[in-house]
Amino acid sequence: MKHNFSSEDIINSLENIQRAEPQPFLFTRVQARLMKEQSRPEIAIFRFVTRPAFAICFALVFLFINGYLVNSKMQEYQTMEDIGQPIAAEYVQHNVNPYEIKETP
Repeated sequence: MKHNFSSEDIINSLENIQRAEPQPFLFTRVQARLMKEQSRPEIAIFRFVTRPAFAICFALVFLFINGYLVNSKMQEYQTMEDIGQPIAAEYVQHNVNPYEIKETP
């Protein structure tokens, strides 16, 4: 079943159309819902975390902790190296290589 409408019929059907009107207090209800959504704790935390000042402070703290850990590891390595040097020198002095040619004067 096909309907054959002419372009005149279609244009004439638009003559009595009125502008759509929203329900009363629609804007107020939409605003209330948005305010309710924004007051949720997870939204407030997300808004705080995404601030540039917080991100910069977090990055600086991360870099400070990273630098501290690297520095402490470097000091630990140097301490272990300092302890090992005298032990190695003493080992070399007391242990003689049996394959070394001994020269007696």
